[in-house]
Amino acid sequence: MPRRWKCTVCGYIHEGEEPPDVCPVCGASRSKFVPAESEDMNLLHDLIANFHPHSVAAHFPSGLVPTSAMFLLLYFVTGHTGLEITVFWLLLVVVAVIPVSLASGIYAWQKHFDGRRASIFFKKIGLALTLLLLGLVAIVLRYGQPELLIAGGWRTWLYLLCLGGMLGCVMLLGHYGSKLVFQWHGQHRA
Repeated sequence: MPRRWKCTVCGYIHEGEEPPDVCPVCGASRSKFVPAESEDMNLLHDLIANFHPHSVAAHFPSGLVPTSAMFLLLYFVTGHTGLEITVFWLLLVVVAVIPVSLASGIYAWQKHFDGRRASIFFKKIGLALTLLLLGLVAIVLRYGQPELLIAGGWRTWLYLLCLGGMLGCVMLLGHYGSKLVFQWHGQHRA
């Protein structure tokens, strides 16, 4: 009867006499597999054992920045100030989460990729820092002048440029993150 083996990185369950050489889902090495029978397979234990803070923290900006853009577009179409105020609050949440995402990403880089000095990691770190800087500038501009979009002028354009830059950053961060998960891990197996 085949045994069950669990990947401690992604939770994949393999059935066979031995664990696979490489996890087919995340590319983790054979050493990352443990006998599934040795673990308590309940939901809470599985959640704790496989919780990846970076995956959670990274998806806040990835979801909220495009949502902010949508609310801003709706504001321009309808003129409803509540939509513009929502953009400001969403930006505050994004900027508050970026340091958590950055720190957890660096931790994951060290833990799962052995801190390999590949350009993809430095691109992601640079983009996260750029996202943080653009977010801070946008918040300072908007907080300093609540009627910023109505007033017009160079501050308004700088604010919109920051928001557009943030949207570009999260798109690139998502692109590089997917390359790490779906391509890079498979090409650079441990």
